[in-house]
Amino acid sequence: MKNLQEKWRSMDCRQMLNVVNGTFYGGLGLLLVAWIVSQCSQSTVPGGFAVLLCVLGMAGVFGGILLAYLRLRCPHCGASLMLGGRIPTSLPNFCPKCGKPL
Repeated sequence: MKNLQEKWRSMDCRQMLNVVNGTFYGGLGLLLVAWIVSQCSQSTVPGGFAVLLCVLGMAGVFGGILLAYLRLRCPHCGASLMLGGRIPTSLPNFCPKCGKPL
């Protein structure tokens, strides 16, 4: 457990962006699969499965946004690297606040 915490803290901002994007877009993918399952289902059993997928997808989307808000920050000044509250697709070369290289 301690090794996992050290690895999590030692991630640089580019590695954290990969984790954030994987979590966020994975959640969106689950929401899409849930929508497809709910549209194709004729009985109530797949409908329950679609609800489960929807809940997991929403957890992924909100988890990605929360993770980006909390952990996607400049290592020098701690400024958020989210672009106007959005998850960036790529990081700038320099921090927008302090100007130091990322």
